[in-house]
Amino acid sequence: MKYIAVVVTYNRKQLLIEALTSLLNQTVSPQKVVVINNNSTDGTEELLQRQGFLDNSQVDYHKLNDNVGGSGGFYEGLKIAQEYKADWVALSDDDAIYDANYFELIQDASQRHPDIKAFSGNVILADGRLQSDQRGSVSNEYWVKKEIMSVDDFENTPETEVDWFSFCGCVIDMKIIRKIGLPEKDFFIWWDDFEYSLRIRKYSKLLNINDAKIVHKTGIVSVDTINKYQRDWRTYYNVRNKVFTMKKHGKSTFVTTLYLVYWYPRLLSTVAQRKFAGSRKFVWQEYNSGFWDGVRGKMGKSLKHLPGSV
Repeated sequence: MKYIAVVVTYNRKQLLIEALTSLLNQTVSPQKVVVINNNSTDGTEELLQRQGFLDNSQVDYHKLNDNVGGSGGFYEGLKIAQEYKADWVALSDDDAIYDANYFELIQDASQRHPDIKAFSGNVILADGRLQSDQRGSVSNEYWVKKEIMSVDDFENTPETEVDWFSFCGCVIDMKIIRKIGLPEKDFFIWWDDFEYSLRIRKYSKLLNINDAKIVHKTGIVSVDTINKYQRDWRTYYNVRNKVFTMKKHGKSTFVTTLYLVYWYPRLLSTVAQRKFAGSRKFVWQEYNSGFWDGVRGKMGKSLKHLPGSV
């Protein structure tokens, strides 16, 4: 299996070292590991240099002049990956640590299922739980409703067909990427992986290999914040990019528009929920501006919504 691994990083140098080490120690080794440094300010480059990663011929390191977000980082990484003569490309952030046999298991699956051109593995939290919201289904094609599948869907079977996966350990055939193009870089963060999955589905099923595991050492455990909201600058991008994705991929422009008219007041009404206590004004403003920017197609990085802005 000839593959390029793309890793996007921003200000998490110690985790990045762990992530790169897990890739370089794979039983099926990557042809190249493309590292996209999103203009980190924590000494990431200096640490990589001291630990010998920048002198490693397997590592192709690029530091960007600006933080273009995860979406822009994966856009740049995939653009570079296409320059190599590889059959597959894997995507992950700096907080994703691969089990040593991850790509061996993906390789075996690709041989069993030659018609499938997109794979992923189970995402495991640092405490051993399955992070089930990293893979899922689509329950409505008119407003491409994103659903999270149950833990049982992944733990009681060796393989699970999914409709979408996150950019946390997904492995995609390079031929598919050349057909569908690069991710939506102007999303900045969130929903870029879901939108990209919708494009992949036009050419291939997506198959999750449940014995292939990647540990996600995320700082905000999403499965623990469903009923408890923490102020998050990413709230704006969540709504804006969701609306943009609905408009781009909804099966019927007319039906999608009707749904958005129906959904907008209901979206704003959710700020009354108990979990938003103490943050209702903030959430209402993020939801409102995100919704209308998504409708207007006003994309890209918002200077009002950046790390540290909350």
